[in-house]
Amino acid sequence: MTYKRDELDLKNDSEEEQLRTRVIFEDLKSKALKEEKLTEHESDFFCQGVELSRLDDGKIDDYNCCSNYKFKTLYLTYFRDLLGFSSYEKAKGTTLYQPDFKEIEKDISYLKKVESDWLQKIGKTNHSDELMQQVSTETRDDLKNLETSKGRLLFRRDKVNHIRNRRSLLLQSKYIYCTALEIFEMFDKKEFIINLNGKEIEINEYSIIHILNRHFAQTTKPLTKKSFHIEDIEPRYLNKQLKSIFDDIDNSKLLVDKPINKVAFRYKNIDYQIWINERTKSLKGLGNVKYNRLETFYPVKEQGDIDDLNENYKFEHVNVDLQVYVKKN
Repeated sequence: MTYKRDELDLKNDSEEEQLRTRVIFEDLKSKALKEEKLTEHESDFFCQGVELSRLDDGKIDDYNCCSNYKFKTLYLTYFRDLLGFSSYEKAKGTTLYQPDFKEIEKDISYLKKVESDWLQKIGKTNHSDELMQQVSTETRDDLKNLETSKGRLLFRRDKVNHIRNRRSLLLQSKYIYCTALEIFEMFDKKEFIINLNGKEIEINEYSIIHILNRHFAQTTKPLTKKSFHIEDIEPRYLNKQLKSIFDDIDNSKLLVDKPINKVAFRYKNIDYQIWINERTKSLKGLGNVKYNRLETFYPVKEQGDIDDLNENYKFEHVNVDLQVYVKKN
């Protein structure tokens, strides 16, 4: 049995709720000890339970299923300086503390090992898992750009910055992969389909990895000119938010008979653009099939994009939070 995300949420502090979640914890612990596969949400729930447990449940290092959880926890602690040269805060139970030099050194050593393992994994070009294939392709491209821009590294500070940027890029890539795993676990396939003008548009592994990597990682991106989303767009609910926005636009009929390869709109006073292209995929029993794929989605910041919207589009009201740009005839 796979647990849904809402089943893993502690609803309140009642004894009944504590007992309910403990039953789930014991079930997941049994699976973890038998090395059975847990979902990303199940692993997070179980591993957090191990850390908070006052019983003899061991440590997260005792369970292989806690490797992603440990990585994500340490990454979020150290991501602003992955070389260990800053001061940091870590959680222990419900309290925060500042780790000493020895603990920082141990944690950074662990993250360096994750970096090395991840580099080897993303170096593979033929993953059977589509999500892993997409994150590997995206990360290799980013690494290539980083290496191209690094220059000759004549000074020590330049070498240190390059190591920092490379580690940041690789560990961010793994964190994005873990986040994407959660997203695809949370929703049925049909919830990654949006509709406009009678056409289905797919949000797939390429879409999620590309958008998370290029437009949701501002604080951890070493070198980029991309524009980034802010708090009005929640990455873990990206498909649900876009589906709601597209439903409102579709129902407004403002884009009827207009091309759908570029959709521009204002949501909560911020302008966004979405690009959609026709692609081909291979389906069992059907062969190669054409479909519409959501390529990218980002807030409009470049002056060229702003000028294009102002000159070539009309601004139409959909509802209190949403307006759409309609291409002029």
